[in-house]
Amino acid sequence: MKDVKIIEELSGQINRNLKQVRKVTWLIKGYQLNDSGYVTHLNIAKCNLKGNWPSALFKLTHLQVLDIQENQLESIPEEIKELRNLSCLDIRNNQIQELPQSISTLPVLQRLYLGNNLFTKVPELIQNCDTLKLIDFTDNLLSEGVEHILKSTSISNIYLRNNCLKYFPFHLIKPDRILELNIMENNIENSQENLPWVKNVLL
Repeated sequence: MKDVKIIEELSGQINRNLKQVRKVTWLIKGYQLNDSGYVTHLNIAKCNLKGNWPSALFKLTHLQVLDIQENQLESIPEEIKELRNLSCLDIRNNQIQELPQSISTLPVLQRLYLGNNLFTKVPELIQNCDTLKLIDFTDNLLSEGVEHILKSTSISNIYLRNNCLKYFPFHLIKPDRILELNIMENNIENSQENLPWVKNVLL
């Protein structure tokens, strides 16, 4: 099935007429096609999904960037594994508490935005996401599990601002591995005055 036909199906499922645009941004909802007619970028933020992921979405197997913010989603279905070309998933401002195991099977996922959800701990599977470079848990309820991020061999940008962290395992930070670390607005009781091997750190 051509991707344009899938978009028509998806538009019906979300009750929103999706338009092709030259550049998808957070402010512009719609989709981008590549020269072969495949959808590579899709923005369906604020589409009032209320917990239901449209099934047509998982047919867009060439999708690289998905913005599905502010939809009252409570989970990410295992079917996310069908999006084998997904490199960026932005699912901020929802009601998600955990990740499906299939997230760790996505072969090119590099950026995962999970800000303003309901996570209380960092899922262990994060350390098994071998291509992930950026993880954003800003504005959640995290109190544990940060070690799973620091055990990753690929993550270089970590955003944990405004959570419930009281302890941070600074000793697990490997030299020249982390480019940016933001742990502002937490109540971290153990201090680390100097992190010379982190290029940009916000404590």
